[in-house]
Amino acid sequence: MEISPSIISSNLLELGTQIKECQDAGAGSFHLDIMDGHFVDNITMGPDLVAAIRKGTNLRLDCHLMIERPDRYYKSFINAGADVLLIHYETPIEVINLIKKFQDENIRYGIVINPDTDVKKIYKLIPGSEIVLVMSVFPGFSGQKFIEKSLEKVKALREFIDENNYSTRIEIDGGINNETGKLAVEAGADILVSASYIFKNGINESIKKLKSL
Repeated sequence: MEISPSIISSNLLELGTQIKECQDAGAGSFHLDIMDGHFVDNITMGPDLVAAIRKGTNLRLDCHLMIERPDRYYKSFINAGADVLLIHYETPIEVINLIKKFQDENIRYGIVINPDTDVKKIYKLIPGSEIVLVMSVFPGFSGQKFIEKSLEKVKALREFIDENNYSTRIEIDGGINNETGKLAVEAGADILVSASYIFKNGINESIKKLKSL
C-alpha cells in the first residue's frame, strides 16, 4: 500500500525535517495541494514551494491542481519539479485538450473526480492516466469528514480498470485515517493520501499504520 502524505497539513517551519520523517516511515510519494482561491475556496502553495520540496526528496511529487486554469500554469509546476499533475474532471477548461498536451509533451498525469460527479464520466479518460484520484471530501480544506459513498466509486473504478487491464492506479484523498483507509483498501484503492491524520498524530506511527492496512 502506497502512502502519500499531503503537505497541506505539515508544519512549514519544520518541513524539511517532516519530509525526512515521512520518507523514513515508508511514504511512497508526496501529495501537493495547489489551490487558487477560485476553483476552491482556499489558497495554498505555488511553484516556489514545490521547488523547495523537490530539493528535499527524491520521492514522486503529485501536484493536485485545484485551479481554474491548469492549462495556463501546468508548465510552471513541471519546471518546479512535479512528477505527476493531477487535474480535475470538473475544471472549466476542456480537459481532453489538456490531456492531449500532456501526452504530446510526455507529461505524467492523473484525473481527479469530486464526490458529486458520476464516476462513469471519467472512464474514457482513464487510458493513459497514471492515477485516478477519488475525492472522499469536497476539495479545499483538510480535516473534513470522510464521505463513505466515495467507496462505491473506488469499487467501480477497480472493476473497470481490472476488466480493461489498465495500469492506472486508484488513489483516494480526504478524511483518510486508519479506519477509513482500511475501507478504501478493501474497496480497491492503491494509494492513500492523508493529511491531518499523519501530521497531527505522529508521522512515523501514522504512516506505518496506514501501510499495514
